[in-house]
Amino acid sequence: MSAVTLQVDGSPESVVGLRRGRATMVVHRPIVVVPTRGAPMATQYDTFDASGETVRCTATVEVPGELALDIVDIYRVVAPDAVALTRRVEVRQAREGAGMRLELEAAATSPGGGGAWQYFLPCTLYNRNDSDGDGVEDYLGTFDQALRDDKNGVLAVLTRCEVTGSTFSLARTSAPTSDAALTREELLGRRVLQPTDIGSLGVITRPDGSTVLHAEYPFREERTFCLDMAGTGWEAFCPVETGQVIELAYELRVDSTGDLTEAIWRLFERQRRLLGTSRPDPGVTLDDALEHRQLATQLSYRRWTAEENPKEPAGFLVHFSPRTGDVQGSLIEFGFSGDQTLVAWAQLEYGYRTRVPLYRDRARSVIDFFVRHCQLDNGMPQGIYDPVHDRFVYWFTGILMPFQYAEDEQDVRRFVGKQVAEALMPVARELRGVEGNYTRTMCESFWPLLLAYELERAHAVEHEDWLQAACRFGEFLLRSQASDGSWYRAYSTSGQGLTSPASWFGASEVEQKSGTIFPVPVLVALHRITGDGRYLDAARKAADYIIDAQVEPTVYVGGLNDTTHVKSVKTDAVGVMFLMRSLLTVHEATGEPRYLAAAVKAAKVLCSWVYLWDVPMPEGSLLARAGFRSTGWAGCDVIASGSYLDNEFLEFTADLVRVAELSGERALFEVAELVEYGMQHALSTPENDHGYVAPGLQCEGVLTSYWLSAPDVTAFSGAVNKVKGDDNDTCNALTNAQAAYGLYLLADRYGTTEFTEIRRRLGWS
Repeated sequence: MSAVTLQVDGSPESVVGLRRGRATMVVHRPIVVVPTRGAPMATQYDTFDASGETVRCTATVEVPGELALDIVDIYRVVAPDAVALTRRVEVRQAREGAGMRLELEAAATSPGGGGAWQYFLPCTLYNRNDSDGDGVEDYLGTFDQALRDDKNGVLAVLTRCEVTGSTFSLARTSAPTSDAALTREELLGRRVLQPTDIGSLGVITRPDGSTVLHAEYPFREERTFCLDMAGTGWEAFCPVETGQVIELAYELRVDSTGDLTEAIWRLFERQRRLLGTSRPDPGVTLDDALEHRQLATQLSYRRWTAEENPKEPAGFLVHFSPRTGDVQGSLIEFGFSGDQTLVAWAQLEYGYRTRVPLYRDRARSVIDFFVRHCQLDNGMPQGIYDPVHDRFVYWFTGILMPFQYAEDEQDVRRFVGKQVAEALMPVARELRGVEGNYTRTMCESFWPLLLAYELERAHAVEHEDWLQAACRFGEFLLRSQASDGSWYRAYSTSGQGLTSPASWFGASEVEQKSGTIFPVPVLVALHRITGDGRYLDAARKAADYIIDAQVEPTVYVGGLNDTTHVKSVKTDAVGVMFLMRSLLTVHEATGEPRYLAAAVKAAKVLCSWVYLWDVPMPEGSLLARAGFRSTGWAGCDVIASGSYLDNEFLEFTADLVRVAELSGERALFEVAELVEYGMQHALSTPENDHGYVAPGLQCEGVLTSYWLSAPDVTAFSGAVNKVKGDDNDTCNALTNAQAAYGLYLLADRYGTTEFTEIRRRLGWS
């Protein structure tokens, strides 16, 4: 394909255009100035000076009584598909107290495309966000979206014509460096005048079949969950004064790609180079971090005596505050945020590696309790046990766990606040009458159990009852697998796939059967241990299904069990992680190349959730005081968008390294390195305790922007009613077990956890 060319059309209102083949990107509204007082001013350039592959444009903008600006935009071809835009704005005159916002729009057209657009806004908009298949974006209800820079880990927006392959992107190439805290009044007022370097990027669909990519400085979000569940928009203006200079840098690209995954990956890699992303230094070695984590996990262990509960339940409790160590409730959760057997496996490994019997004995007690008391006759495991009342409870996990603590609806409102309670109370009432378990939590219970079984057997310790329990679950998986290779997201205790309420279990087949991304590692482990070929056959069928249902159409959903609102089955990063692992696992078990190729595609989409730059935190915020850096962290899901970054990726770094090794894709290794080191930045250490009660604690997630931040009153904070620069004030032993899994797997496979040495051993140094 020919290289991109810069054009000025020569009309009385000339515009700058990029052309590559038949695809065009026209900067049709290059300058829009929105003052805090007076009407917005939209203007074309006053002068053009074209020289080779560079066009210099100037404009003068005056808002009577407010301000006068001199603007110089320089467009320069910098690559076969890319044009750099540098913007210099000088405030020639300004009223005292004046403020403004600058906006830029570029329209993308692809003749013959018929308006079949796909989109990418990092952590926010993947393809069309329409996994329920109704033609409407599932979360904000529109494809017209804009994203604050601090929610945009790649600092870019992309659209692609599905018919022609023409691909267009707009990126900010100068990372923001400052941001100020917002007051309660500013959050409620929706119009903010503040000194900030946070802009926004977005996309607008047009009736003529074109798509507009746009940038604002500072930010504007017409619909967003930053403030509330209603999607209320907000906007910012920067204070200006005479003589002030603002400099911005963008890049516009016109490309042609074979599919959306390729388009996303090319943009991600381009931005990684332009932003100069490098490995973070968390101030602690990975081995020392692991030691702090494993010791801290012991603090959450609890075993009830026979007098308290004849079953003598044991587990590592969830939802404790890192500042006080106080535990919310007393539930033992298997899978998801509790993931008891993964924590137990990690502690079993720790006990063997340190030769401390106490850690091994505690780990065994947790798995023994699970095997003896938490499995139904049909092989299904239960998910959440209440040891105080000797009963199982259902569905409300993670951020919604307080629904289990609450005695009544008023108590729910007290725990999670008015917004969350009112949004979820109707579905909560319906779910109260349904007993069952998620496919994710069932598989997360048995896969680590099988790892623990193999670990013990390697040390001449036999647990036949553990293996028998896992085989019973394996038989359940074989019985419940559909002919197309799929499993439902959740099952009733009688073993029936659940589809109602649709907001919780899925409104389309791809949502309802999103449980298929989880069973493969269990099945392959059972095949490895027992030699039963049925397990491997089932794993292969599952891999075929998820390639067809999620990988090829670029529709990844179903990783998380919980939600704050809108819908439970959603696009999230951890769903891509599990899917990548499943495809990798089948490839390693069968050697079939198509599974590795699909794992690579999933890995590249997964990388797009990762932050390539460090978000500036408000001075005095918790994250600012702790020296937090966002590089290497991944967004959680598209509802919270990039506002909330969580820890799940710690469990999957070794999987990503393995995909990189087998495929020869060195860039995937480099992203895994960013994640492994960057995500130690929220860990308390003796040198940087974050105000936590002990080293080795890490909250579930951190707030790098705003999410449901309009003031509310909550007893359980979670991530609700938080603002930028906060953590979510909630720890689970799971985070440390996930980190241990990733690091132990690296150590066992490569003989070290240090990426510099792993790189050398892979021949990439």
